[in-house]
Amino acid sequence: MYSKSLKNVLLCGMILSVTACSAVLNKKPLGADKLAAKEALYQSTNNNDALITMYRDGLKNKEDPLTRYKLSEIYYKKGDSNSSLLYLQPLLTNSGQLSEKAKVLQARNLNQLKRYQEALEVENSLLTTSPKNGEVYNLRGVTYALMGNPNKANEDINKAREYFLNDAVAVNNLAMLSIVNGDYRNAVSLLLPQYLNGVREQRLVHNLIFALIKNNDIDYAKDIIVKENINTSPDDLINALKKTERVSNNIAR
Repeated sequence: MYSKSLKNVLLCGMILSVTACSAVLNKKPLGADKLAAKEALYQSTNNNDALITMYRDGLKNKEDPLTRYKLSEIYYKKGDSNSSLLYLQPLLTNSGQLSEKAKVLQARNLNQLKRYQEALEVENSLLTTSPKNGEVYNLRGVTYALMGNPNKANEDINKAREYFLNDAVAVNNLAMLSIVNGDYRNAVSLLLPQYLNGVREQRLVHNLIFALIKNNDIDYAKDIIVKENINTSPDDLINALKKTERVSNNIAR
């Protein structure tokens, strides 16, 4: 009796083991729809660490240029430009359709690392092959601004507008150059029409508030701070910004 019971237990154990092994072996990777839903969720919640894990896991199973680009881009957004450049490298040495985007991201990383001359070389190379690329003109304008060459920066950013770069981005960058040069009135004249037309991009609004305060348009600045919920103590923020000699580099790269 005991022997029979033991035999049944062992048999059941074997069946369960085989079933479990079969379940593991038949486990399929997440479908494309589920992966896309996870990616959208992580992006909407700015969960960059989860995105990095997801992209890295995907690349472990299968090399995919787009996934590699996304991984590199997330590292850039996190401020880890060294990791971004590391994972970007394979995309820079081929002529695939992501090659140009990869080089733009390379230049952004080089700017973030303050390797401005190298960034400039990449941007010049890109404009040789794509002379009407507004995004690259804007990026080169940013590089010139970071190198302390506002005239060339201004020229390139205006060129970017000619080639239909998003107007809010270009205008914000031109205004930023005016702020750096202490021309707050011109910065306000550039940014205020964008704001009144409904543009609420964070950098643009912050630059507008700063320029208004420096231009002594305190009441207008306070109205925007309150309306946009920028700070719970508008007067304290205004007093702090009054004392600020230079604004942080709020330029769109």
